[in-house]
Amino acid sequence: MRFVNIKNRKFATVIYQLSAAFLQSYTQTIKASKWNKHKWKGLTLMKDPMTLSIYMMMIQEIKPKTILEFGTYDGGSSLWMEDIMKSLSLDCKIHTFDINPDRVKLPEDSKIKYHQLDNNKINEFIDKSRDLFENMESPILIIEDSHVNVDEIVRSIDPFLRSGDYLVIEDTLDQIKYQETIQSENGIRNLNYEVDTYFCDFWGMNNSWNINSIFRKV
Repeated sequence: MRFVNIKNRKFATVIYQLSAAFLQSYTQTIKASKWNKHKWKGLTLMKDPMTLSIYMMMIQEIKPKTILEFGTYDGGSSLWMEDIMKSLSLDCKIHTFDINPDRVKLPEDSKIKYHQLDNNKINEFIDKSRDLFENMESPILIIEDSHVNVDEIVRSIDPFLRSGDYLVIEDTLDQIKYQETIQSENGIRNLNYEVDTYFCDFWGMNNSWNINSIFRKV
């Protein structure tokens, strides 16, 4: 079965089947490359290789009309998504959110809309920008990669999503983030989403930095 309840998925990944010595080297190498070497048009493309290819497949299947990315950094990942959408001749409005505008380096000819956002004030931001969220066109792809106040971000955006829209919570390979954002009382396990196992297990069971955290709205 492709779509399953998160309560029926254990925290497990083929990555943790590696030997302890190799696992440490493997994860440290990918983390260092994500932050320092992996680029798109000179901007930081902060995605591990498996996650990047999974997004490529997701975009082709979902054909999102709206993408919301929480956690811009300098803009490399949102710019990559914009270029992928263009290459597929698909129209999509991309909004990216981050607290630090000085770090964002999106090119002037990009149509990506950057929004300065303090995640701890997400409800205040939504109140001031309600048209943005109420007028989002589905299919919608939400990417949470900001690591700050994640539970409230997800719960605040949830009312604007429709059946079939997608949510990805990144970096849940970190068991602390997994517990806080998925397994906790306020986590997504208690919201109306299912895990898309096709994408989670695309390269083997949870073989990416995103463990059981590619969701489809029910």
